[in-house]
Amino acid sequence: MELIETLLSFSEKAGEIARTIRREPKLFSLLVEEKGEEEKNQRFTQDFKTLADVLIQEALRHHVTQMIPSLGEHVHGEESAEFTNTLGERVIVQICATKEETATLLEKVLDGNREAADLLAAVVHTAIIVKPDSTLAAKIPKIPLDNLGIWIDPIDSTGEYVRGEIGKLSGSIYSSGLPSVTILIGFYDRFTGEIIGGVVNHPFAVYDEENQSWHGEVYWSVNYNDVKVHNMQIHKLASDATRPVIVMSSSEDVKVQEMLGKKFDIVYASGAGYKLLVVALGQVVAYVCSKSSTFRWDTAAPHGLLQALGGGVVVYRQLLSSAEDNHVSEDMLKNIQIKYNKPNADSPKASLQWSNAGGIVAYRDNKYYLILHHLVFHPSSTFCCFYFCKPFMYSF
Repeated sequence: MELIETLLSFSEKAGEIARTIRREPKLFSLLVEEKGEEEKNQRFTQDFKTLADVLIQEALRHHVTQMIPSLGEHVHGEESAEFTNTLGERVIVQICATKEETATLLEKVLDGNREAADLLAAVVHTAIIVKPDSTLAAKIPKIPLDNLGIWIDPIDSTGEYVRGEIGKLSGSIYSSGLPSVTILIGFYDRFTGEIIGGVVNHPFAVYDEENQSWHGEVYWSVNYNDVKVHNMQIHKLASDATRPVIVMSSSEDVKVQEMLGKKFDIVYASGAGYKLLVVALGQVVAYVCSKSSTFRWDTAAPHGLLQALGGGVVVYRQLLSSAEDNHVSEDMLKNIQIKYNKPNADSPKASLQWSNAGGIVAYRDNKYYLILHHLVFHPSSTFCCFYFCKPFMYSF
């Protein structure tokens, strides 16, 4: 209960930081710093590191340390706390004991812009309390906090955040724009690497045209000792009425798109976190990414949501390597879930040591993983399977 309340409250503060920066274009223009070549996600011609990213990440570290001291040193994320201002001065961003001290530090990053620094420091030091629904809170199992680690992606889909567009809808899913931005906080067992839960804040979920303002949504989950608790609504899966729908990146390998496009309707969207979220929301049945272009900080939080719903996130390469096995057991699916405690031992670059090497397959219901597995190796058939003693059939 304490952990979820701490992370929910912080996620909403992070959402407010993100919205505050977007509300003030002059402020936002001061905060963008292009990433160096070694830091870039190579799928994009440009990638950005913003003060918002760093500020949110370090604010979480500060917030968690205050609320749950044993967890502070186990907060991990994408961004370095070092920021370089336009004068070439390097500043280590951190949250200080008082609003005034934090503003003084941020003023250095903002080239002496005290007004902007005061605005950001005020949001960071504002107390925001979000409590889980009392009925759900009563079901949360006791989690040993001393065993936990946290992965955060402060602002996922930074490029869309920088551009700041309202977004384009493709059916019920945004293909681009601010709605593809998410704030991702996942927590895992540091010893086993297994995901335990997550908080996904969707800070630009709804646009109020009359007031020209954004409102957010927040989702959370816990999956521990066979107890699954979450605040997600169980929607009817999009594929129950039509051909199964999956989400992918438009930069996905053409051959993979062609293979899956024969059996699935495909929609395209920006932001790994957002694509994972729409799987959890039931707007699509799966997200497939064959490339090693997502990272642990991208998948941890939504992985927590999906596991609490009965789904998961596994390595795409393992879908291919299991060709000889026509039966996928519950134990097998549990064993091949992405783990979060160890870097990739054979990574050619330090920047890729936490990538999800081999791609990912994310699904909300185990049966859709089995359908994907079957279609990869038996593309022309009627598929009928008694999976965990629950029959279902798809004719393709």
